[in-house]
Amino acid sequence: MSAPPPVDLEALNAVFSEKCTKSSNVCFNNSRIYEAGFQAKKEKNEDKTVFFESKLGLMAALFDGHHSEELSEYASQTLPALLCTRIETTLAEKGCSLGDAVTESFIKGIEIMIVRCYQTDWSDPKWHDQDEVWLILGWLREHPKFQRARYAVAGTTVLIAFVDNAKENIWVASLGDSDAWRKSLDGSTWDVTRLSDFHNGNNPKEVERLEREHPGEPPVIRYGRVLSDLAVTRALGNHQLKTPLPFARYILGAIWPTPFIPEFFNEEVVKLGHTNPPYISATPTVCHHSLKPGDILVLSSDGLAYELRNCLEEDKLLAVVSLAAATSMTSLPPRSTLWSVKLGHGFIASTEGDNPAERLIKNVCFGTNLEQMADAVKPSKQWDDISALVLFL
Repeated sequence: MSAPPPVDLEALNAVFSEKCTKSSNVCFNNSRIYEAGFQAKKEKNEDKTVFFESKLGLMAALFDGHHSEELSEYASQTLPALLCTRIETTLAEKGCSLGDAVTESFIKGIEIMIVRCYQTDWSDPKWHDQDEVWLILGWLREHPKFQRARYAVAGTTVLIAFVDNAKENIWVASLGDSDAWRKSLDGSTWDVTRLSDFHNGNNPKEVERLEREHPGEPPVIRYGRVLSDLAVTRALGNHQLKTPLPFARYILGAIWPTPFIPEFFNEEVVKLGHTNPPYISATPTVCHHSLKPGDILVLSSDGLAYELRNCLEEDKLLAVVSLAAATSMTSLPPRSTLWSVKLGHGFIASTEGDNPAERLIKNVCFGTNLEQMADAVKPSKQWDDISALVLFL
């Protein structure tokens, strides 16, 4: 049996570079912010990262799209600026604390993107005629109403962090299952903290919430997913799981390509007794934490956490921030040996001028293992997009 051909590292690096976007900036009183996104086995990367500076602080955001990149792209271009403006307006009009202004603006500013159905009788049989729907909404993406409807049909998670100018406080709003972490020096040791909540079918609190909101119905979470389909329990978009059933079935169902065809509502929703939407929430949870000089912040999409699925939860947390912050292999904690065993590869050392967010993705996905790298850049199976944002305060 002949030996497999040698792996060409230069060629693999070239392919990875084609599929990875990255950037670095110095901003916000000499803070350094790094972004990286790895497009897996999809036509387009559905993850988007962005940062936005305002006169009150810095906002960093990560959007992990599903059912297309349309909403994550749109939200990344519009939502951070809108929220920063809303924070400033709330602070000026109400004279409240910055924390209250940020929390209120996060919740109301994100919720306001919900589609409003007004008082239209969506059960009118005329809406069963897709030609009638298309006459109103259009049928090409060049039509503004059709594109707005696409934002309602597609979905995205939201993870937004706001750091005040003094770099003493951070507020993190979350819809979905992306992660925010902090590494902070406490004396001579590093303290690692999760900064965000997560909302999916594996969170018992979210399962309990949906049961409370839908008494008398069968379990909303089946096979770990909302109505056996969507992994996250909170998101922007996905209005077919939020709006009245006739609207979801006949109006949004005509906005092709739609993730939920009419048969889904017949077989998976109405037939099983799920007739009281919404089943997905657009209300974020907001967490506040204190910061210290020199803190390191990491925002990452759930694709990164999935690659760490064989590690203990405490190891996932420590691995993400340590691999992002490491300046040398000796600066990694002793437990990194265990991570290497679990992941099946060694870790790439930092080099002067490299991008910590990109290095984090590489070290979680394949590190120094060229066979794993080949499988990542030319996958034979489905891979999720992976994005990370690393901020050195």
